[in-house]
Amino acid sequence: MAGKGRVTDLDNLQTLWRGFAARGALPALVAFRADGDEIWSFAELHETSTRLAAGLLANGLSRGDGVALIAANSPHWIAAFWGIVAAGGAAVPLDAQNDDRELARMLKIGACRFAFVPAGMAPRFHAIAPACRIVAIDRDVQSGSEEGWRSFFGANDKELPALSRSDIAVVAFTSGTTGSPKAVPLTHGNLLTNVSALAQTRLVGPGDRALLPLPLYHAYPLTIGMVTPLALGCAVVLPAGISGPELLHAMGQGEVTALVGVPRLYTALADNLNRGIAAMPRVARKLAAVLLSLARWSMLHGLPWPGRFLLAPLRRRLAPRLRLLVSGGASIPIEVEQTLDAFGWEMLTGYGLVETSSMLTFNPPGHAVPGSAGRPVPGMEIRIAAAEADGIGDIEARGPSLFSGYRGDPEQTRAAFTADGWFRTGDLGSIDGRGYLHLKARKTDTIVLADGKKLFPEPFEAVYGAAPLVREVALLAVDGALVGLVVPDLAAARDAGAMRLAEALREGLTAAAMTLPSYARLSGFSVTHEALPRTQLGKVRRHLLPALYAAARRPEAAEPAPLSEEDRSLLEQPAAAAVWQWLQQKFPTRSLRPDTILQLDLGIDSLGWVELTLALERDLSLTLREQELARVVTIRDLLREASSARQAGPDIAVARSRWLAPLNPGLRVLRGVGEGIVRVVMRGLFRLEVDGLDYLPPQGPTLICPNHVSYLDPFAVGMALPPRCLEHSYWGGWSGIAFNTWLRRLFSRAARIIPIDPDRAASSGLVLGRTVLERGWNLIWFPEGSRSADGSLQPFLPGIGALVEGRAIPIVPVYIEGTFAAWPPTRRLPRLSRIIVRFGHPILPDTIAPAGSSRERDIQIAAAVRAAVAALAR
Repeated sequence: MAGKGRVTDLDNLQTLWRGFAARGALPALVAFRADGDEIWSFAELHETSTRLAAGLLANGLSRGDGVALIAANSPHWIAAFWGIVAAGGAAVPLDAQNDDRELARMLKIGACRFAFVPAGMAPRFHAIAPACRIVAIDRDVQSGSEEGWRSFFGANDKELPALSRSDIAVVAFTSGTTGSPKAVPLTHGNLLTNVSALAQTRLVGPGDRALLPLPLYHAYPLTIGMVTPLALGCAVVLPAGISGPELLHAMGQGEVTALVGVPRLYTALADNLNRGIAAMPRVARKLAAVLLSLARWSMLHGLPWPGRFLLAPLRRRLAPRLRLLVSGGASIPIEVEQTLDAFGWEMLTGYGLVETSSMLTFNPPGHAVPGSAGRPVPGMEIRIAAAEADGIGDIEARGPSLFSGYRGDPEQTRAAFTADGWFRTGDLGSIDGRGYLHLKARKTDTIVLADGKKLFPEPFEAVYGAAPLVREVALLAVDGALVGLVVPDLAAARDAGAMRLAEALREGLTAAAMTLPSYARLSGFSVTHEALPRTQLGKVRRHLLPALYAAARRPEAAEPAPLSEEDRSLLEQPAAAAVWQWLQQKFPTRSLRPDTILQLDLGIDSLGWVELTLALERDLSLTLREQELARVVTIRDLLREASSARQAGPDIAVARSRWLAPLNPGLRVLRGVGEGIVRVVMRGLFRLEVDGLDYLPPQGPTLICPNHVSYLDPFAVGMALPPRCLEHSYWGGWSGIAFNTWLRRLFSRAARIIPIDPDRAASSGLVLGRTVLERGWNLIWFPEGSRSADGSLQPFLPGIGALVEGRAIPIVPVYIEGTFAAWPPTRRLPRLSRIIVRFGHPILPDTIAPAGSSRERDIQIAAAVRAAVAALAR
């Protein structure tokens, strides 16, 4: 036991446990807690678990009896596990978050005669399993009906039963991603197969410390994160919680050298590193980016040392001694793996299931293939059954770490094994020429579309999940079509401006889709407030997604909305209470909650923000400024802003005087030079053609509405207009592009572009646009709000109706052809292509929207203008 590889000779975990005593004062467990940290030596762990084993035997535990462990990670949990194993029992780790019915079923299947639970949960488990003896794992002595931890201890003179590799050590349960969890009995021999395989890698040993933030009731953290490190003399570090600060504190103060985690944790770690680099001063940021690129390149060519040396300062700021990252539970994105490798950490990635005692394959140190799941554990075999032409098929396995069958479920056991004894993992993958396994997806997770196309969702979810304002996303098929269930990032929405959240989500997802094959593009998506249902190891519970998607598509039924203490305190403010009452009257059929998202749940779009603010001013004498509205995502946000709102409207007088003032001589010269250059480029290089100029009214005011697919669109329209018309025209321009630098602001002022910020200042943009038309000028306005990601015509926003409200201003539809081919959003630079601009018949608002409310008219006008633009395309 003193060496790193001696565990390969063991027959059972009891023998391994006996060796703890020989390690003496060497730290075994380091636990960080809010009420004080604690360190257990191997000798203390051995002594405590010995006394517990004696207590179990004295109280009638027989060989193979189940003992449930239902508590958070702690030294007591780990000592209880080894006490159970030493006494010849079967540890049954369970998640207390299961409902009572499920827990009762699991306790029964596990044949549990004893259960170690927190004292506060003891009454619950007395009711769930009255025949099970309950021991309070966090209480030393008996209190009431709960037996205390230390009062259950027995004398050290109890003789322990002799055990073999075939004895059951653990009854683990599957994660339940596809249904009810199944009971998986794992023998001492099953677990030791994994321990022995990792012992041969010599990655950790005495003096190392492994951080374990994952719950021990899962087989992966139990086997790889607790049993294996202790078997090799490595201390296990338990953080106080799983938040970022708690993990960082444990890594630093615990002198952690290894981290046992899941892909979601490592994705967050990689994001944290990238954000740290992005926040550096410009010179330091450039240098770090160059070093990271060099480290990536060297890793791809088999040279790990540049990253370990060059990026050591950044790495040590995060965790001074950390060197090894162990990832399991799911596939890790290859870009995350490569980033962490480049920083100089050594990664151990693998693949396995509860049924294979956690680990089936892993990437050998020094011979890892990024993106693969590695090669089989020594003694294990894998094969691909029913492989298709691309080599992808069902992954099947056999060998000494494999379980023998599901307890109490012979039907599932028969279905899990082939006629010749291979275990059907339920996963799809392929094996390359070097014997490395490449995972694709769970067979049950594979999405089958209406045309029979099969899609593995995780790689595409990673692409959609990187879209702006998306916190997480899951793909599924509904009626044969690919759709997404999206959880928005509300904090990012507040930072970016919340007034076009729905449009921004749609634009981001559409832009992401353009980088994917056509079959992986969404036909629709729904938004949910709740986090996606996941197991503790981060796997999406996909069998729950269809019901969640359907619920997200249905309007909420009217029902009382429970309020938290914080929300009740907020509603004690008179202004907030008035807004809350006003909203309930405005939306009587909806179930309003403080976290209801105004745009996504109530359909308040850019024009709706204008109507909302005007109504609040009219009905409640409350005026919210643009910068205040930009922070509003939920009803709670609106209530907070209302409670502190000033009694003054948005001041756009300064904006009017600045952006609508006549051009000075210098700006006129700049405008003339710019027009000349653009005219040469558009007429000469892009061979601009113009059709339908006769439809333009001879004088203003006129609202000109083109489609929008490219940065070239305004240049094409400007050069298509007659010089006199262009001279008397203003443009609506997105402030995020046209006004984000002083130079662009200068050119925008010369070109008579007025700033439009649909995210933060929709109402002031509309007011400026109306002012232009009221003064008799033409206004060129892109009613889609943003460039189309795929070249198709997007919905027109109803703001164009608000621009001409109450006035007989002609609207001229315009269709631009060729700019998408010349410069689509996916290209960094344009290419030469013929451009055509077609003008259509002017439309008078009263002829297409003669009656109805102002909102209904605006929607009708937008739809009619869009139809006219679409007709020009045909």
